[in-house]
Amino acid sequence: MSEQQQTLTVQQAIDLAVQHHNAGRLPEAKSIYQQILQSDPNQPVALNLLGVIAHQTRKNDAAFDLITRALAIKPDYAEAHDSLGISLQGLGRLEDAIASFQKALRIKPDFAEAHYNLGNALKGLGKPEESVVSYHNALAVKPDYT
Repeated sequence: MSEQQQTLTVQQAIDLAVQHHNAGRLPEAKSIYQQILQSDPNQPVALNLLGVIAHQTRKNDAAFDLITRALAIKPDYAEAHDSLGISLQGLGRLEDAIASFQKALRIKPDFAEAHYNLGNALKGLGKPEESVVSYHNALAVKPDYT
């Protein structure tokens, strides 16, 4: 199998897992992410999304570890910085979460979800004025963002 065919196969598996994930079928998505990591332990997207599932199932320590691994492989992965911020929030580490969201936004300034998540973390730190700015930034990027 050529490298391009293997990459396409991994991408197809990720796409299928994301469909399950978005539909709330976390066990199915988790199983596919784990299968991807068995063949490629350094697949950053699978590591990040497995970390997202860990957070969603209130396993923030595991989420932190998985997402940190993804970022060690791909430091400019904005979505993983956002995911890391969410897991840090779950661990009660709001200042670290804010730094992660800000890093995501330095990489991808038009990342509405990171603006929103930054707003939530700022609100949690008792900074309502700054949080409102972040929420407005999210809406400026994505006017239909709910």
